Amino acid sequence: MNKKSLKTQHQIENALFSLLKNHPYDSLSISQITKHAGVSRMAFYRNYEQKDQILITFLRGQYQNFIDDLSMHKLTDFKDQLAVYFKFFKDHPDLMKLFLNAGLEGELLNQQTKFLKELINYSHPNLKLPSYAISYQSGGIYMLLVWWVGHDYQKPVNELLSYIESHIVLNN
Repeated sequence: MNKKSLKTQHQIENALFSLLKNHPYDSLSISQITKHAGVSRMAFYRNYEQKDQILITFLRGQYQNFIDDLSMHKLTDFKDQLAVYFKFFKDHPDLMKLFLNAGLEGELLNQQTKFLKELINYSHPNLKLPSYAISYQSGGIYMLLVWWVGHDYQKPVNELLSYIESHIVLNN
């Protein structure tokens, strides 16, 4: 992707997040977003097909950054990886609520499942879990995360991780 497209995407992304501070996601139009971003509607449609794609692209980028950070810091213990993952959402409390309020639960779960598969492959390279097992476990982790967000992150991360560790299956 060229630098101009990346710059435009960042402008649009920043405009959306700025507007979301005062407006519900569903009420925002592409015209409002592009006006706030200082880009044309044509520039928007060169980068995105619809408004939801802004959030989806952002989410995918966040998961990729997370994978890159884990690799860079050589964090291979699955529990430690999940601790960083949960801490990210606790440190960015509005982000998860934004995705849930925008109706992007399915996309969030799909991206998390891809991410979980990469985590398992990274931390347990010899483990060959079938995709349905990863999907099942991802669903549990996802719903625990949604529950945690809904309860304003009151439970300590370590308590959640202990629960996950005692219930997740990392064997053939």
